[in-house]
Amino acid sequence: MIKDSIEYLIKIATNPPYSNNLMVARQEYQKYAGDIFDDDKSYENQMALFLEWYIFDRIEPAQDQTVLEIIINNEKGASLDLQKNINVFISHIHGLFIIKKIKEDYVKVINLFDNEQYKVVEPSGKLYFSKNSIFEGRLLTYGNTYYFTGNFCFHPDDSKKFIKSETKKISSLLKVNTKELKLQNVKLMNENKKLNKVISSIEKIQKKIQGLNSEKKLFKIKSDLSELELIKEKHEENYSLLKKNIDTFTQKKIIREIQSIQTRFILKLSSMRLLLDRSRNIELKDIYKN
Repeated sequence: MIKDSIEYLIKIATNPPYSNNLMVARQEYQKYAGDIFDDDKSYENQMALFLEWYIFDRIEPAQDQTVLEIIINNEKGASLDLQKNINVFISHIHGLFIIKKIKEDYVKVINLFDNEQYKVVEPSGKLYFSKNSIFEGRLLTYGNTYYFTGNFCFHPDDSKKFIKSETKKISSLLKVNTKELKLQNVKLMNENKKLNKVISSIEKIQKKIQGLNSEKKLFKIKSDLSELELIKEKHEENYSLLKKNIDTFTQKKIIREIQSIQTRFILKLSSMRLLLDRSRNIELKDIYKN
């Protein structure tokens, strides 16, 4: 069923209006992943990886969304089961994986970008993989289970040291951004505490007003209430601004920026693999390097 959903998504994405920028996107892709030629032995696989990048990863500048996100938003309310299934593809994982275990109907892999381990349904695992092989792949969830799309870019064993070193650098950047996000969330929590404290004080005064008859006391307490209302407004503004900044930081620094860096590195590795396949006299160590 997941295969049908993937084919359905590709069919939509490769037809107008979603395919309008396909040629421009291919030129953009080839800047990072290398030119794809008809006589390449990996031509079909490379084109399949390009289509996945176009659908899942590339941000359409005019809409600041991926093709997948645009399709999902435009097709909201559709009752087709296939349409409902592609909605969960929004949580796809594009990564560099190492095979840790191969069983009859599944494999266990580790994503080098975050060291997360995944159990992936893969009945053909023994045909595709060998233990400790390193490769580019994309995980999709379906029915609370992980599946690969079936398109991979395998890298030679001798490239592992270089790949692991580079993924650690990217992971370090994510840690820095995550630390900054935690600090911002602490500020948000503190501001929320201040706001709740003022709200509680206002509620107490409002109850107190109901039992007062003295005009003089009422005037004084209403004056105090007005000051608290102003303080409350200020805390609400601060809270709203902090929340907005956190949402923006999360979207740009934690999600989009890190994903972009990871994807660019994956495409760079793809270009290295292409060069290795085409080369006759270039050693691997002279390809897999900065």
